Amino acid sequence: MSHPPLDRPRSRGFHEAMGATVIVVVVRSGEGGDRRDDGADELIPVGLGRAVRFVRRSDVRYAEAQGDYARLYTQAGSHLVRVSLAALEEAWGDAGFVRIHRSHLVSLAHVDEMVVESGRCTLRVGGARLTVSRRNTGALRDRLVRGVLPGASRNARAPRGARDPRGSRALPSP
Repeated sequence: MSHPPLDRPRSRGFHEAMGATVIVVVVRSGEGGDRRDDGADELIPVGLGRAVRFVRRSDVRYAEAQGDYARLYTQAGSHLVRVSLAALEEAWGDAGFVRIHRSHLVSLAHVDEMVVESGRCTLRVGGARLTVSRRNTGALRDRLVRGVLPGASRNARAPRGARDPRGSRALPSP
């Protein structure tokens, strides 16, 4: 049985697939000596044919799981990257990205509208309507409203029906 030579050329698809490694570049706002991560914005390289285009994390409206990959949606279009949604959620959680469903991660800065109808919640992000899982609806609603209302963080209240450790019905407001 003969084996193919090791130095035979590979197909173009093989090289493109192997070259899709995700590299994260951090762009710092501020002067050259500033080493803080405040205001840092990641650049995500995405393959576009033979070219590599860089997409800013702040431009990503939402990400959708597609197997072991994630599709990033921006105003300019969508880009497939070789990284899982779970990895993006962990890396981008502090930047305002929230898991709303097992298949979607959303930037809270890009949420235009939240609609709760018949117990089902959907978000409008750009022109897309995304379904929020029942498990995530309450926490998402609280986080969106808390972030929008002036002074809401100072006057945060316990969820309705919550109990304090002593057993009384509602927790007092801080």
